Amino acid sequence: MPQSLLSIAEKAVKLALKEKVDQAQATAFLCSKALTRYANSQIHQNVASKIGGVKIKVVVNKRVGTLRVNTLEEKQIQDAVKQATKIAEVTPPNKDFKSLPEPERWSPIEGAFDKDTATCSPEYRAERVKELISLAHSKSPIVKAVAGSFSTDLITFAVSNSLGVSAWAKVSLASMKATVISEAGGSEGFGSDEEYSRRVKDIDPDKIAEQATEKSVKSVKPQKIPLGNYEVVLSPRAVGTFLRDLGEIGFSAKTYQDGESFVKYHLNEQVFDEKLSIKDDAHDPRTFYAVPIDDEGVSKKALCLIDRGVVSEQSICYNFLTAGKENKRSTGHAMPPGTPLYYFYPDVPIPINILVSPGDASVDEMIAETKHGIFVTTFHYTNPVDYAKTVLTGLTRDGTFLIEKGEISKPVMNLRYTDSMLSALKEILMIGKELKTLEYTAAPAMKLKKLRFTGMTEY
Repeated sequence: MPQSLLSIAEKAVKLALKEKVDQAQATAFLCSKALTRYANSQIHQNVASKIGGVKIKVVVNKRVGTLRVNTLEEKQIQDAVKQATKIAEVTPPNKDFKSLPEPERWSPIEGAFDKDTATCSPEYRAERVKELISLAHSKSPIVKAVAGSFSTDLITFAVSNSLGVSAWAKVSLASMKATVISEAGGSEGFGSDEEYSRRVKDIDPDKIAEQATEKSVKSVKPQKIPLGNYEVVLSPRAVGTFLRDLGEIGFSAKTYQDGESFVKYHLNEQVFDEKLSIKDDAHDPRTFYAVPIDDEGVSKKALCLIDRGVVSEQSICYNFLTAGKENKRSTGHAMPPGTPLYYFYPDVPIPINILVSPGDASVDEMIAETKHGIFVTTFHYTNPVDYAKTVLTGLTRDGTFLIEKGEISKPVMNLRYTDSMLSALKEILMIGKELKTLEYTAAPAMKLKKLRFTGMTEY
């Protein structure tokens, strides 16, 4: 399959050169997605889809025209090439554009593709879902319902350009999510868990059910607590949400060049706790989107985003256009096809293989060392408030608990946090020794000195 996509990309480039353009690039992709959904403790949907297409970029006198079409048919690709050329001809010259990428060495990532995942049947997914639902209900009589999804995907893409770039990537993906709802005395409790792997047989429905059910049962009859600053113990999923959003607003060349990235104003400063070191590396086996190249055929480079709390110019990730603005080389962070962010930020470089250096603590030890604090399972509806100050806001979800005298004492109603990551991650008291692979991050649990809670829900 990669070779056939590469052939399609090469033909698209040749067609573009016949239109007398200066340079041309094509990315041909095929994304196969299969999803089993369940709610009210029963499967209600099983769907599968294949989306193929070509993204074409042509350059005429520094005028850049880009067009993406969801087809692999030759005639439609020919039409798309002509349309992209017309777009370039009426587009103002881009003074920052230097050239398309030159070819460079790259190699496939070992273990990125798993045949069992790529060929996973709906029957297999259904059996694992059934297993999860049965275990969740067997854990407690107050479990009311289980909902979630189990997906298996295959992403393949190939890139060719008129300067000789010829590269491809192939990665299999599996993820399972579950939310367990419990009810007692007219009060509901919620718990959730999720797992991500490139190998479908690594997904453990029993473990997901156990984690989600435990928090769900313990979450019934949540209580109100005063708002303000609290010590917090964050699960890996909660930490992953912070780092995903920090990657988007802080370490992208787009926000850096627009003056919105905090890195621009804190170069070579220790802005986070010295215990915090983070890299972005698609070649690390703990990452999810293990693709060796980006959407422009550039080999993905490992980046040190935070070095013992310090950020620098080397913390920024680039695609080819943003790199050209500063006469730098691309770090291979043009968003690859098939990732959800590809459709939201198609031309914005963002780190999607974020990994935290682990510490030496367990979650139990973090809780035991907390006299008065809050345990957070996960966040949702997290959004940036101020990019440059890294202020984020969001809600806790699926298991928020008060910690008193080193023990989880009672569930609390979901809380809204609003805080700057420059403040929240300034004092990290403990870091977990195990990393959990998530969609865009591999993160450990963390204990923070304080996180500011500004609101509370009624549930």
